[in-house]
Amino acid sequence: MKIHIHVIPIDLPGQLDPVPDPPFVWHYTTGANLDLILRSGAILPTIAKVPPHEKPVAWFSTSDEWEATATKVPVPGKVGQLMTAQAQGGLARIHVPASAAPHRIQDLPRLAGTSPIDWLGLVLAGIELGADPATWRFTLCSVPVSLFREVELLDLSTDRWHAVDLAERACRN
Repeated sequence: MKIHIHVIPIDLPGQLDPVPDPPFVWHYTTGANLDLILRSGAILPTIAKVPPHEKPVAWFSTSDEWEATATKVPVPGKVGQLMTAQAQGGLARIHVPASAAPHRIQDLPRLAGTSPIDWLGLVLAGIELGADPATWRFTLCSVPVSLFREVELLDLSTDRWHAVDLAERACRN
């Protein structure tokens, strides 16, 4: 049996305005990737698993909670976070103005050329991992270090984010 899913946007008269976005967003990544970002001087649109006909994007979230799709192992929840942190030098997030990543997930097919089936696959995979695609934002552009407002590492023992001293981290690398 085949099931067909059709996504049909609707605009209802009198529909409530969506909750406005916060003035900032986060890019969730690993400690190892944070070092690469700092060395390159920017968050770069990812080319990993992007078909040749699509434009790469850099992903962000309006949520201040760890983004489940940034976990690098196929294990959802805290266990996946712990495994990722151990293998990848910790869990990090970069705080930037929301204007750096202005596009929502529904804009991905139009702006990046993502096929509707691939778009739906991304959304469903994110939901399966425990993510909320409504919080996802993206950009087709690099986001330079000059736009970083704060860089933090997650302390898994206390489940709290702590600011990173970028000068100290640069000296270690």
